[in-house]
Amino acid sequence: MNEVSASALIAAFDSDSEAGSRAKDAVISGAPFEIWLDPLLGSRLRGILRGRGKSLQRRGKPIIGVAECLASLAEKGERGLLVAYVDDRERAGYLFPLYLDPQPLKVVGCIGFGSSPKRGPNAGPE
Repeated sequence: MNEVSASALIAAFDSDSEAGSRAKDAVISGAPFEIWLDPLLGSRLRGILRGRGKSLQRRGKPIIGVAECLASLAEKGERGLLVAYVDDRERAGYLFPLYLDPQPLKVVGCIGFGSSPKRGPNAGPE
């Protein structure tokens, strides 16, 4: 696999998660995407995602799908997965990291995070 088309990526979505549905809609709407074709271990990606999720929450960024995605990555363990990004920030305000099983191509996890905070920078805890 040297390259992945938009239609192949759309066909790879097999989840009803909110993040996955939004990412798929973004690709259908023509959002740019990039897939890195060098697999990384699911366990490594899970550690990276755990840290990224905490950082985004601390900064007050809107984020969807983290718990579901962490659970999916835990199931994959040491299996090699591809990483992709769907950039829908211009249309809907979200960037979607995707985690894909390469054979057959299937999205196994997805999160979405927004580019602006949910609350003002001076807001206290809820």
